[in-house]
Amino acid sequence: MKDIKRIIIPVDNSENSKKAVKQGAFFAKLLGVNANIITINDTHQFISSVILEEKLKNEASAFLENFKKIAEEYGVNIETDLIVGKPSEEIVKYAQDDDLIIIAHHEKTKGFDKAMDKSISRDVVNNAPCSVLIVK
Repeated sequence: MKDIKRIIIPVDNSENSKKAVKQGAFFAKLLGVNANIITINDTHQFISSVILEEKLKNEASAFLENFKKIAEEYGVNIETDLIVGKPSEEIVKYAQDDDLIIIAHHEKTKGFDKAMDKSISRDVVNNAPCSVLIVK
């Protein structure tokens, strides 16, 4: 079994992601490793407004900073990254084989949303080069 060198915690601005941050910080403290909280901005393909794109970037930076503060309460070294691209692909690219990804699962349970849901957590589990822990 490989040693885990870093924990990656992909987030969005949700309560489920907050739970994943707490779990990730707990495991980082337990294992004595650093953690990276990342969020992926995939709106660039849909938004042509520079002003709106900048507003969304600022909002993402703000919730990353809040999540960083939560994780630092556990006494671990935390870095944050805002990445542009398709979430599941960028998470997999970011990970190395000696990482552990701790990601929240967002259950969509109704109608069209469920049919159209392309689960990021499922894609990450299927394609990541490392272990993945899913927080429900």
